[in-house]
Amino acid sequence: MKPFHPLFAGISLDRLHHNVSVIHKAAGVPLMPVIKANGYGHGAVKLARELAGRKEVAALCVGTVAEGVELRVAGYKGRIVLLDWAFPQQAKVVAEQGLEVTVSSVEGAKAIARKAPKGKPAPVHVKINTGMTRLGADADHAVDMYGRIAGLKGVKIVGIMTHLADSSNGGGFTGKQINLFDDTLASIRAKGHILPPRHVANSGGIFLHPESRYDLVRPGISLYGVQEFDGGNAGLKPVLGLKARVSLVRDVKKGGTVSYGMRWVSPGRRKVAVASIGYADGYQRAASGKARAIINGEYALQIGTICMDSSMFDVTGIDVKEGDIVTLIGEEGRKKVTALELARHAGTIAYEVLCGLGRRVTRVYSRD
Repeated sequence: MKPFHPLFAGISLDRLHHNVSVIHKAAGVPLMPVIKANGYGHGAVKLARELAGRKEVAALCVGTVAEGVELRVAGYKGRIVLLDWAFPQQAKVVAEQGLEVTVSSVEGAKAIARKAPKGKPAPVHVKINTGMTRLGADADHAVDMYGRIAGLKGVKIVGIMTHLADSSNGGGFTGKQINLFDDTLASIRAKGHILPPRHVANSGGIFLHPESRYDLVRPGISLYGVQEFDGGNAGLKPVLGLKARVSLVRDVKKGGTVSYGMRWVSPGRRKVAVASIGYADGYQRAASGKARAIINGEYALQIGTICMDSSMFDVTGIDVKEGDIVTLIGEEGRKKVTALELARHAGTIAYEVLCGLGRRVTRVYSRD
């Protein structure tokens, strides 16, 4: 007997592997897939186990120390790169778990060096700010910083990187960032340093800016089959489908209202289905009255305010019963609702839609 899931994300591992192959073909260099934020909502531990056997994968990238530790506890033995900051208080854990830390200052590198095992320098990636202005040393300070970090006994520089701020578009800012990065690298070389592997390209960089690919690439959203960047069809396949079930079907008379604030007033006699998903699960309230789902092969408009645990849909003219599947993201026949579409209705980006999927959403993994 198959388990019954009132609310679940169906995740295709075959599509994940397909996307890895597509990305690697486009990049032409090894990948460092980004699986932070619970693998963009897909389940980081499961993804790590799947990606562990791929020869194209050089390392996995996470966002926090805790995410790296989670992978180690789950048995992942490969390289783990921490893209965000590690506080000095976390340096011991970083060293114990063998995480590769991104450093943006000499002080940050020293904190890691102090906790490194004797005779085993901690691997670090030096980050340069070329326009994102988040983490990373400003380019005019980066050359001196690099030299000082390279002189520390407790660390070994294994990567040098920057992050692209506008790679999803074809504009000129990415080119300016790359030029600044190249100039900084040239200055570091001029000081006699041998550069470690360079990595810059995120998903947009991989597909739109070949000059950003360097020695390694860091695919994020493209790994999950979402093409949130300009350009033609890259051949990616969505990995995740979000599905709920109909918990109740009811008739609403003309003038009847639905949900909080009475934002939807029935223009006539309507049939309404209540679905077992709400904003607590990541189905964004901002999409109220605009999103649509697929129920039994037909589109159904979401009506009224999305609630914490439930959402209502106009299913007039559709044969619907309790327990039927409601596809919030995914495909049914020739009909589909994408994460990008849902994001547009919510006034946000697909990243937020996927990362926001809550713990009540059961992840169900399959192979096509």
